[in-house]
Amino acid sequence: MSSFFADTYALIEIIKGKPVYFEYSQGALATTEFNLYECAYAISRDYPDKSLDICSQIRNHVHLYHPNDIDYLNASLIRRKMHGSGKTLSLIDALGYTIALSLKIPFLTGDREFSDIENVLFVQ
Repeated sequence: MSSFFADTYALIEIIKGKPVYFEYSQGALATTEFNLYECAYAISRDYPDKSLDICSQIRNHVHLYHPNDIDYLNASLIRRKMHGSGKTLSLIDALGYTIALSLKIPFLTGDREFSDIENVLFVQ
């Protein structure tokens, strides 16, 4: 079974049942509480009557990685570096990407800012 770091974009597409994300949803997914928080916002907006159940299902399906100080510092460096090359990564996206690198697993996303970056599985 393959492992991936699922960013918020990927988690939301999996929830929506987007066919191109099905095979990835069957793998081992890692994410952070920050991504779950972003996801909860979208879920509460799009599925208000089912939001608690959906959030619980996601939490039970993913491995929650707990970032440490090195992760935060590396994410800050990557974000600054990417900003210098014209990429505008959010802090949470930079952190997730950094974690994926440290875990040696692909960063799964459909966010255009990542379309041409190494170690990214760009799926739309």
